[in-house]
Amino acid sequence: EETVTMTVTYAEYQPHVGDQDALKLTVAGAVQETGQVLAKELRVRLHTPELTLTLLGPAVVGQEVPVQVVFQNPLPEPLTGASLRMEGAGIACPKPVSL
Repeated sequence: EETVTMTVTYAEYQPHVGDQDALKLTVAGAVQETGQVLAKELRVRLHTPELTLTLLGPAVVGQEVPVQVVFQNPLPEPLTGASLRMEGAGIACPKPVSL
């Protein structure tokens, strides 16, 4: 029995992910003495980071309330073309805020 560790870097899989939220990894090997071929496939779901919403003041009916939205980019490169839109019961952000 032997354990082999391999690292898949973001730079390697980034061009192939697109808007997908998963990677499909396939490992194959051959037993030299018997010629037997072994293969295993694994689907790995990529976790997206969370948005954190925090009220910065009291929520009073009929009054505005400031809300802090926090998102931390886990990628080693800047995000481009991102926007933020807030919606809810009786709440509508008329146009997205570009980030």
